Amino acid sequence: MPARKKQRRHGPATVPETPASRAPVHHLPGAAVAELLASPTRTRPAVVVSFTAGTGSHRINAAALAALLDGEADVFELENGSETRRLQDGLPPGLEIYGSGARAYPAGPDWPEATPEPRLVHRLTNLSRLMEALAADVRTGARRTQSAAPPPPKPAPTTATGTVGGFTGEDNSRALVRLVTTGRQVTIRAEDLLPGVPLDWLLTRGQQVTGFLDAEARTLDIHALLQRPASPVTVYRPGDVALARVKAAYAGHAVVTLWPDADFRIGIARISSNELDAAEDLLTEGEVVRVRVLYENGAVVLSMLDVDDDDPHVPAPSLVAGGPPWLDPDRPYTSIFAPPGAAAAAGTHAGAPGGAGETGDGHARPAAGVGPPGKGPALTASERRTALKSTQMELEAARHTIAELSADATKRGATDKLARMWQDRYDDERRRADHEARLRSDVIRQLESLKAELAKTKTQLVGAKKLRRSASSKSEPEPPDLFGEPVEQFRFDLYTEWARTVPAVDKDREPLGAYSVGPYFLESLAALPAPQRTKALRAVVDLVANREGPLRNRKPHVLRENEGAHAPARMRGEDVCWRLYVEQGTAAALRLHYWKLKSGGFELHEVVPHDAVKP
Repeated sequence: MPARKKQRRHGPATVPETPASRAPVHHLPGAAVAELLASPTRTRPAVVVSFTAGTGSHRINAAALAALLDGEADVFELENGSETRRLQDGLPPGLEIYGSGARAYPAGPDWPEATPEPRLVHRLTNLSRLMEALAADVRTGARRTQSAAPPPPKPAPTTATGTVGGFTGEDNSRALVRLVTTGRQVTIRAEDLLPGVPLDWLLTRGQQVTGFLDAEARTLDIHALLQRPASPVTVYRPGDVALARVKAAYAGHAVVTLWPDADFRIGIARISSNELDAAEDLLTEGEVVRVRVLYENGAVVLSMLDVDDDDPHVPAPSLVAGGPPWLDPDRPYTSIFAPPGAAAAAGTHAGAPGGAGETGDGHARPAAGVGPPGKGPALTASERRTALKSTQMELEAARHTIAELSADATKRGATDKLARMWQDRYDDERRRADHEARLRSDVIRQLESLKAELAKTKTQLVGAKKLRRSASSKSEPEPPDLFGEPVEQFRFDLYTEWARTVPAVDKDREPLGAYSVGPYFLESLAALPAPQRTKALRAVVDLVANREGPLRNRKPHVLRENEGAHAPARMRGEDVCWRLYVEQGTAAALRLHYWKLKSGGFELHEVVPHDAVKP
């Protein structure tokens, strides 16, 4: 006992480690999810939940599914549309998920062959049973993986979510991220995203990001969060003022970029109205300028004419999902104009920590301007550009005045009074031209605004017409039943629909043939809303009356035992099961199942969604 007490006294106290909580649902782009699923080193099963916007609450709750699985699989959620198409593009054929539903993806080298069919949500789907079926798919795949050969020892890539805390490096090429689940600090590297673009142009403090974690290197790869618009059409409307960065400037033109890989050439005629100007004198490589986005003959054209430095602009796009605009006119672009080492020198002269050269957290603050020591702050890019334009305009006006005075003195012996008259006339014409140019620009802007309002009004009008038709259709009361027996009521409704649908000249040639009603047909018909019940009656009329044209459009075909092209037809004795289209081109389109009897005629079996393939 004493020895045991001594060991307890001097032994280190052990604190149980708190297991890291797992993020229940991951939200990544479709391409990133496809890359993770197709990775040969993946060892965990996954479930991808797809939802259609506007479906309301009748869809799979991804968080509830993750709680049901309790860590047995990674759960991803995608919106149906462009993201599910990117997922399909990155997976082998036949493994996609679309619409409202979910699909389980087992792990292991043969996961494509072992992936079960998707679980889709229809109008009458029981969501609780559907989630239990998904959990069963995951556990079946896990048992298959455990019985297979062990995976290679290389660790699988894992996803992690963290919060950006700050930036490091002279050029802000590193971002510090603290993981949400473990509190561990990792790094995002600029070269993994867009080389040459500082990370504080792409991310902001407090932003939450998700990517692939390299635990050994302690880095987080968020390359999948990059988003660059394919065309300026998706960001800017005609006449919008946008921010652009000068990539290069020459005598006759300049090259500017709206975002990386979106470079545009601007001729000097669209930079300055003075034909003697040179773009390299007006613009500086790396500075951020305002440009007007125009669309001429289907092409994007940028112009700097009639654009002032204080004109309101459309914010530049974010290059990382959830990040700040990648260009900001108020951001100090010191490194663009300063020679090598100037930024460091500015920080050295700033003084002690907490002074003018550092922020409160100890990070260096970029200098507001760059200039020789002792001469005060240098002019900003916009101030230099404005001063240069003013000087050149004054110089050009003086040149015109001198030329006119010299010509008048040579030809007519002009006096100072005549010279002043010509100068005043020139000034009047110039002011009139400037005023007309401003009026034209205002008219163009008003025209574009009116076009946008007209398009919006048309859209609202179409929506109002749809709502009115929907309201009128919903307000129509269903006619009361005229017979006590459902079969007799159906025969009456079918005969009424036949009389309404078949023209009088065709009634003798297309009479209602022999048919019978199966035990499930009337129940499936009664569960449909009135519009779909009418569609089903029309399909039965085309079938029983053997209307060649309409029946051929419904594409009747044999219902087979499985999806194989040569699979045998479903039989009931000598009767064959067929099916035809009730609806086309809609989600969960309805189909009519019926038996073609050996003795002649038809037995109506059931009206089902197109995914139901069993009679």
